[in-house]
Amino acid sequence: MSTAATISHEAASQRQHTRMKVAAEAIIDGKVYPTFDWSVGGVCIKDYDESIAVGDILLPQIRFNFDGFDMTIDVELAVRHISADGKTIGGAFSQMSWQQLSLLHYVRDAYLSGEVVDAGDMLHVIQRDNSARVRSSSVPEEEKTPRRALFDALSKNFGLLLFVVAAATLCAYVAVNLYTRTFVVAAEGAVTSPSGTVLRSPSSATVTSFAVKPGDKVEPNQILASMERIDGSILNVVSNCRCVVGERLAQLGTPLSRAAPIISLAPLRGKVESTLVVRLKDLRKVSVGDRVAINFFNDDTEAMGRVKSILLPGLTDPETLERTGLRVPDLAGSVVVAFDTPINAARIGQPVSGRVRTLRFGL
Repeated sequence: MSTAATISHEAASQRQHTRMKVAAEAIIDGKVYPTFDWSVGGVCIKDYDESIAVGDILLPQIRFNFDGFDMTIDVELAVRHISADGKTIGGAFSQMSWQQLSLLHYVRDAYLSGEVVDAGDMLHVIQRDNSARVRSSSVPEEEKTPRRALFDALSKNFGLLLFVVAAATLCAYVAVNLYTRTFVVAAEGAVTSPSGTVLRSPSSATVTSFAVKPGDKVEPNQILASMERIDGSILNVVSNCRCVVGERLAQLGTPLSRAAPIISLAPLRGKVESTLVVRLKDLRKVSVGDRVAINFFNDDTEAMGRVKSILLPGLTDPETLERTGLRVPDLAGSVVVAFDTPINAARIGQPVSGRVRTLRFGL
């Protein structure tokens, strides 16, 4: 094949394909037209004698004549310009498959290098897929949306992001545990009432049964517990008010002396507080006014309050034990908590857990 090809390049604002004046023909509706200035992007057709307008679509066959064989490529051509006499039209290829592009690139490169083209070369080009693949990274930065840019950044730095998240989680875990160990005092206790009363044994006897449980509402003269005297006679302990049962202060089957506490009561409209038992080594951290979170054992309710007073009972001080309404163990004190919002008196006697927050600001 002849290698005497004339080559020209268009400006950057134009097709940006190498244009060559080589022997090629366009076959449209069975008529053969000569071409010139064809490229991978389009072709100019001469001596066109049909009515045509810019924007129309033609379906020509582009035929190249080689030594010993011809090659024909079916293309779709969009008309871009027409000469003044209407005989020369220029168009751009559209809807090109990778096989068509591969053949056009091969023919162009063959003309440029002077390579001899044969049918076997053509078949080899058609069989291999050497079309370009668009990579995500080839998208210009200015065309990326903020969401796409963020996704790309996260994808590239996933390992670093995972490390940062793990480090932040570990730091948060350590900080929470450090705060809990240093500035939170945990304790357990019960709901109490400062206006409550303690019913005591009228004589030496043993409690045989309780007729009520903590939190029950009782009326005056209602039986609360039964006791058996030493002589075998039965003694009933009755309520002296319209109250709520607090805590059982005696154990079944345990002999009691006269005036020993049996059960505590609180008026229905009496003030409700919480008394927490705190070990003496933790009690040193607590101050009046500290915030306290109270959780009730029988539900998920949480109530907030403040430390109202701190009681430091002696190891054998029964008066203080009775005043708190709790059996305070050795080497422990008690903290009275005033609730921020009113608590139903029916909760008197219910067990609770508390967390005293000892971190103070502005001191």
